Amino acid sequence: MSAQQLSASARPTGRVLYTAALLAVASAGVIVIDQVAGGGLAAQLRHVYPGRSAADISMAESSILTYLFTLAVLGAALFTTMAWALRRGRRWVRGVGAAAVVLGSVLAGYNFSQPHPLLMTVAGVVPCVAGLAAVVMLWTERSTASPIPA
Repeated sequence: MSAQQLSASARPTGRVLYTAALLAVASAGVIVIDQVAGGGLAAQLRHVYPGRSAADISMAESSILTYLFTLAVLGAALFTTMAWALRRGRRWVRGVGAAAVVLGSVLAGYNFSQPHPLLMTVAGVVPCVAGLAAVVMLWTERSTASPIPA
């Protein structure tokens, strides 16, 4: 699909991708707010792993926070790149989007099995849902059927 073949109806798909990127950034904000408001992650880890030292809890908390922030940054970067590429008519957006949704779903399932506070886990799923909506839009004929009007 070239830029000339990209339809005007692909613009809403791009908006959904940008929304997913913003939601990924917001999920990082939820993590920060949770930590500032009372360290819900550390409390959850102390509950799940009683008897562990403060150093062990701190190390686990740091590792989990690094993992969650990395997912948020990568998600925001991926969704923004996909929106940019969609505007330029890149063919790979559909495949990358589908792969991202599959990987995001696997990671979301994994995150629900971990001792993360529920709010953090749900906040991480919300951008995935928006990404799924964008991928569904990408795979419809309307996204690529007609050229952009001049």
